[in-house]
Amino acid sequence: MKKQLVICATAVSLFIVQGCKKNEPLIKSDNSSTNSSKKVNGPVSDYAEYKISCVIGGKFIEVTGNPAANEKYTDQRALVQWAATGDDEKDGWQRWYTVYATTVSGVKYYWLRNSFSGKVMESPNNSSGSQLRQARTPFLGYPDGQMWRITEIGTTGQYNIVNKGNGLYVANAAGSTSNGTAIIQETNNGNNRQKWVFTLRTASTYREDNVNRFFERNGTSQGSVAFDQGTSLPLTWSSNNGKVLWITQDAFDGSALQPNSMFNCGQWFHYGNSMFLQNNIYDFSPSGAPNITRGGNKRIIDIQAGDTFAWPGPAVEIGSHVWVQVGEGSGLSLSRQSLWDLTQSTSTAWTGVRTLPANMWNQTDINYAIGMVKRPDNYVYCFGTQGTGFGYTSNIHVARFPTSNPQSWTFWNGSSWTSTPTTGTTARVTDGLGSSYVAYVNGKYVLMTMDQGFNCDANRSIYISTSSNPTGPFTARTKVYTIQENLNGNYARYYTPAIHPEHTNGRNELLLTYCLNYDACGQGSCSGSYLDPYFYRVKGIRVPYSKIGL
Repeated sequence: MKKQLVICATAVSLFIVQGCKKNEPLIKSDNSSTNSSKKVNGPVSDYAEYKISCVIGGKFIEVTGNPAANEKYTDQRALVQWAATGDDEKDGWQRWYTVYATTVSGVKYYWLRNSFSGKVMESPNNSSGSQLRQARTPFLGYPDGQMWRITEIGTTGQYNIVNKGNGLYVANAAGSTSNGTAIIQETNNGNNRQKWVFTLRTASTYREDNVNRFFERNGTSQGSVAFDQGTSLPLTWSSNNGKVLWITQDAFDGSALQPNSMFNCGQWFHYGNSMFLQNNIYDFSPSGAPNITRGGNKRIIDIQAGDTFAWPGPAVEIGSHVWVQVGEGSGLSLSRQSLWDLTQSTSTAWTGVRTLPANMWNQTDINYAIGMVKRPDNYVYCFGTQGTGFGYTSNIHVARFPTSNPQSWTFWNGSSWTSTPTTGTTARVTDGLGSSYVAYVNGKYVLMTMDQGFNCDANRSIYISTSSNPTGPFTARTKVYTIQENLNGNYARYYTPAIHPEHTNGRNELLLTYCLNYDACGQGSCSGSYLDPYFYRVKGIRVPYSKIGL
């Protein structure tokens, strides 16, 4: 899955030798989203995305903080009002989902979830005049401070927002028309500063805070706690039925965490890969996902003699076996590929052996590290990338093997399945950007592809395209998200996209993830004397099916 970095290392060498310019990302076919702008009347939706503006001044509720310092993501960040942002699809701190939570004595209560942070509006106390903030939801229950009654005032299209716990009304402090004015709670006075307009939006991508919290593994005896990839595989065998296997690459062990839940500056990762088990798709408690071991080791995949890495990627379950694609090599250079056969256990102690499928293992032109899909035709389809355009573009290829014989690979050449891989545009099933992943979702093959994330460029978007067949054609790309994390004031590097179809939430939304890296192109990796694990952990977002044609 670090093919992107391998491509980048090669691209740098070519740039130095040839003096060539990098290719621009191929985004000409990308579709931009269309947003509705409808002010609502009547009850708000049980689940919909809005912008919320005050009747006085018309400014919008948003999360405060400096985006360049990632402050708008953080817990307990205060709420203010501000004029409309120039790009609220990207700058989602003014977008809020109403999420129906519970009904008490005939009154419906909602969470108000911010799309940018994934956190919800919260009342901090019972005092009139206190400023509201965003906060995380609990894993269970409906805290009164996060429950809001949203009631239209007559048929005016104006609404009161009232807290369940204290009965206080959301207000624009002092009825100000200025940017940055605090959003507070106060006793009901009928003033227009307590009246709000809900403007309906076309549902857009939002940050999945529960998933992000799942990867905040801060236990010193927890095993792998920070890593730079997270592919997932739902399991069905024996007592593992319903669990999810998460597969990582280079990983830090919790034993190195300091009392502030960070690593000392200069700390190096402890093992080149790891795997752990999530209890089920609804359990996002980070403490309930134990590492599996092989031979007593938390590193599951062996690094071959003379190599420095063995990076596992996608996987598929066949009976009691889990087959995992692995890229092997040194530095950032891929030397070969393997297919590991892991045998599950009812405990966390698994076994495994390395296998070398003919004509797959001994070539590196196509790295089959971007997705495995098992289908009812008794084949597993394995997707790979061939880097082009100095790491900014790629060809997407596909191979397959029968579930009865994982060693028997055949490769799509553009018209038929053959015994050896074929590179180039004729054989590809579609094109991608800097890094990609493919999964099967709701009857379609889904390609997630991201702008090149290693050089900290201004283009930092995630796109989706789909196909009814593993060999294409794929639709034009749809932009679904812009990555905004920064490290020490500059764009943080990002990579290792992944799709997680098994993690459904009942709302027809697709879970995507990516990872950050301890670097930001010219900025130091450390935050003071420490390495912050935030920059080596999986980040999750949810994309509405409707946005991507699913």
